[in-house]
This record gives sequence, structure tokens and C-alpha cells, in this order.
Amino acid sequence: AKASEYEKQNEELNTKVKAAAALKTAGVSITPVRVRNSGKEADVTRANTAKKMRVNFTVVNNSIADKGMHDVYMRIIDPSGNLIVSDNGGMFVADDDEMQYTYKTAIEFSNDGKAYAIDWTNPGSFSKGTYTVVLYADGYTMGRGSIALK
Repeated sequence: AKASEYEKQNEELNTKVKAAAALKTAGVSITPVRVRNSGKEADVTRANTAKKMRVNFTVVNNSIADKGMHDVYMRIIDPSGNLIVSDNGGMFVADDDEMQYTYKTAIEFSNDGKAYAIDWTNPGSFSKGTYTVVLYADGYTMGRGSIALK
């Protein structure tokens, strides 16, 4: 009976370490972007001119997180509360839930407080209202942000 108690404690410890080693954001800001015919980009606030979202974030320094590439999954919730799913969006597991993602990418983490930007082009069109972006990495929620479009 002693052995299984140790195993359980070990498992709990492993889970805690995994959670502690997961990347977290220091803040997420979202900028709607319009792409002009010339290819030039401009920040916008209106839903009807926005073509993509630029999600900017920094990662909190974390000495026990693995340096190197980390997958980042992004879920984007539209103003009516629906997850935007792209054709190539698949499933992933975070916070013990299996979920669909809108977009997946990878970032290189080197524990230096670097800022990252993820561009997401909307396959459809944006509508007025608030969009929420939730980022996940290493099996946990990493951070979230939202933006209201006019």
C-alpha cells in the first residue's frame, strides 16, 4: 500500500511541475489589421475593413520551462460566442479538456522576455462586437485577450 501512495504523490508532483513549466503570457493585446491591395497593412477598428488579427504577447520568464520550440494553440471566439474553426483546425488537449483550435503555430522560447506576434487571417469576414482570443501552450491556458470591433 505504501508504494501506491508514493506513486500518487509522485504523480501529483509531476502534474505540479508540468503546470509550473508551462508557458504563460504577461498580457495579450490584439490589433485588427486591414491589408490594402498594395499589400500594405494598417491598423483598423472597424469590422468591415479588418482582414486579420495580430495577437501580440510576451511570455513570462520561467526558468523551469523548456527552452526551444513550443506549440501554441489559439482559440478565437466570435461576438456570438462561437469558436471560429478553420479548415485546417484540429484538436488539442489543454486543462484536461479536448478542444478544437482556430489556429496553431510554434514559438521559440528562450526565457528572455521576448515579445511575439501571431497573425491570423480570417477566412470569413469580421462582424461587429467583441472577439476573444485564448492562447494555450504545454497543455495549459497561456493567456487571453479580447478586442471590440465597431
